[in-house]
Amino acid sequence: MPIFTPEEREQLRSKLVLAAEADSRIIAAAHTGSGAVGKLDRWSDIDFALSLATNATLEEILASWTKFMYEENGAVAHHDVKYGTTLFRVFLLRNTLQVDVAFWPSTDFRAIGRRTSD
Repeated sequence: MPIFTPEEREQLRSKLVLAAEADSRIIAAAHTGSGAVGKLDRWSDIDFALSLATNATLEEILASWTKFMYEENGAVAHHDVKYGTTLFRVFLLRNTLQVDVAFWPSTDFRAIGRRTSD
């Protein structure tokens, strides 16, 4: 099984941004986790948050983004984690990269952790 490279990770990160920009049901997006604070290392995953338009349904967006991850990005499995009103869909890709996509209602889109200086 091939292991992802940092370059592949960054290519996918860019592809996710482009997909969010093209999706009218998404009104905001953010890099989160280590990528948001300049702490990426060789093994870092992708953490990406999406704010959903008020007229969009979570089920519809989940279906299309899940299809996108499986058909275009090599996802082989996923798992859902719920935190309040936010759903985190965690994808594992064929190349072992993990991609966490958080789907936030627009009314709740905000930072939930504190930033550390280390």
